[in-house]
Amino acid sequence: MSKRPGRRESVKGRQEQRGTCALCSQDLTAGNAQAHLADCASGHDVSTALPQLLVFLRATSPGLPAYWLDVEAKVDAKLEALDAFLRRVWLECCGHLSVFRIGGVDYFSRGYEFGFGREFGGISTQRSAERSMNAKLRDALPFSGEGFEYEYDFGSTTALDLRVTGERSGSPGRSAVRLLARNAPPKVTCAVCSEPANLVCPFCLQESADAFVCTKHRRQHRCGEDDAFLPVVNSPRMGVCGYTGET
Repeated sequence: MSKRPGRRESVKGRQEQRGTCALCSQDLTAGNAQAHLADCASGHDVSTALPQLLVFLRATSPGLPAYWLDVEAKVDAKLEALDAFLRRVWLECCGHLSVFRIGGVDYFSRGYEFGFGREFGGISTQRSAERSMNAKLRDALPFSGEGFEYEYDFGSTTALDLRVTGERSGSPGRSAVRLLARNAPPKVTCAVCSEPANLVCPFCLQESADAFVCTKHRRQHRCGEDDAFLPVVNSPRMGVCGYTGET
């Protein structure tokens, strides 16, 4: 018997997953978004503010190309601001720790105990250098075209890949990080009726496409954990820990 598709097969989408420009609402794809934003971002600057150096970033979810974000950030902003943005838009559920891994340096969120490292199966994961997210983007980020990593929650980890895609001089407003574009919600269907699903079972999510159901058929879900459902949300953390898409 062939194995039923799991979570990654259900929501991975095509590489050219569609999305929307957060500035002008134009429909985009993951492939053409950055070309569009090169002009659109400057057209939505604040004319009364002084221009400053900004960096473009693309965030994706490893193995789940349906999820992507394009943002721009002030280079004088701190990594804390980028961390706060990613938490607000995609990740925050229980105040977990997080880390940026950039060029051999680990930049940890507040609350991390420096010098202790982490262990999994008795193997230390401490890296050669540990710093706080108090570092400014201009001092921490790699050159344009290069990538780095991010992890939220060291237990039920959601990992992201980020890449510097360019820079410009502009005045986007008060926010240190501005959303430019985001993927459209991947389409997932109820395992019972094939209508759009709005609930996901976290216990079945990694194993089967049957993890998704609509409200009408929630009691017909095969594992019987009716109280465990989480909402279907537009995030790679969907169905993980207690994530509901709210902050």
